[in-house]
Amino acid sequence: MFKTIKSRVIFVIVFCLICIAITTGAIIYKNIEIDETEGAKKEEARLQEDTVKGVNLKGTYNQNDLSISEKRATKEKIEITFCQIDGLKDADMQNKINKELEVVAINSYKEQISDLDKVLNVFVNTTNYSNFANVLSFSVDYTSKIDDNGDGFYQGHKFLNYDLTTGEKITFDKLFTSNAPIEEILRKSSYYSLVQRNLQNNLSGDMVVSNYGDVEDDVALIIDKYKKGKITEFYFSPTEIFIQYDNDTLITINMQEYSDYIAIYNRYLTNESIYEKNDIGNKNLYTLAEDYRKTYQYSDYEKESNYFIDVNMLVVTGKEDIAVETFKQQKINQIEKEIENIKHLAYQNSDNFYILNYNIYVFAADDSGLGQTYLQCTTKGNTYEMTVHDFEENVEPIIIKTNREYSGGDIPEYIYDFTDILKVGPQNIDEYFNPETGEKIVI
Repeated sequence: MFKTIKSRVIFVIVFCLICIAITTGAIIYKNIEIDETEGAKKEEARLQEDTVKGVNLKGTYNQNDLSISEKRATKEKIEITFCQIDGLKDADMQNKINKELEVVAINSYKEQISDLDKVLNVFVNTTNYSNFANVLSFSVDYTSKIDDNGDGFYQGHKFLNYDLTTGEKITFDKLFTSNAPIEEILRKSSYYSLVQRNLQNNLSGDMVVSNYGDVEDDVALIIDKYKKGKITEFYFSPTEIFIQYDNDTLITINMQEYSDYIAIYNRYLTNESIYEKNDIGNKNLYTLAEDYRKTYQYSDYEKESNYFIDVNMLVVTGKEDIAVETFKQQKINQIEKEIENIKHLAYQNSDNFYILNYNIYVFAADDSGLGQTYLQCTTKGNTYEMTVHDFEENVEPIIIKTNREYSGGDIPEYIYDFTDILKVGPQNIDEYFNPETGEKIVI
């Protein structure tokens, strides 16, 4: 009987050991499967990253469907302006970004200015430079006067660049494709930017450049900084990348010049929208072109398969009374009626392409002879009809070129001249109205 019990005990122990071995093996195998799956995902992500393309010079991009507002904070000698975003589906990510935008702006000056008694004031301003293709780029700039003489002051900058698909910061290398010759791009761009800086600094009244400085050494320092992964102070727009070299110098990389290697337009695109709405940002804007249309009080930009609408209106009268607002709304109603007509024509004639392009400027003017003030409404532009083929081959390149040519100054008018192609160009019409009644008058 003892032998029987002993045999049973041995059997149970052996059976348990076998079960443990099988279970352990299964767990190990499962872990191997998980590791392989995770490895496959990482490899897929790497391959996807490697296939991110540069900028399509005939392509378009979408602005993010985000609202960006400015908030102000004041305390004693300090005035701070910071940005806040609204419209992300991921509320936690949005709150995290907003908190950082606020905290960085509030603390930006403290590295240089620890004692406010030693300065007269501190001004902090936040500027949004990029809000497209699921990315954001901000520059936080501060200045502080030490005395009233104007000679003593502090200044500095902080930059925040976000990938809105994860909420993480964008590193410098992610602006470029995997095959981009970043060192060479940096070398050429740095050299040009530094020579331009020295030229501006040293150009004397008789147009003689006295000293360019040791540009080659500066360029070598920038390249070395890149190799060590220390280019962290940068921001970007739809047309340029800016690297902070020192407080007075920005290294500028022209995206159009290196368009084959610029990845920021494509890297963070998603199949599904990450925004709550879809009607805030402009869509189908041309790549490598800034969009200043929100500067206008009224703007309608639409580009679809067989129509293109670019209408902008600015009203500057010096008075915001009911009569002026009524007049402005009447002009908007007229514009929107024309827009609907163009869309109707495009829907009925799919082989044709239609363009509606106006710039409307309304301002208050005085006639000393008549002794009265009136509203002058200047309308530039026209409507155009052509084949889809003519638009794509001959007309669209003019639109793209015009959008990319703007280099600062006054607000761009966004008026396109197709005279050489269509034999019809923009018209210029002046009309005059009574500011009290809105009635048309003859001058």
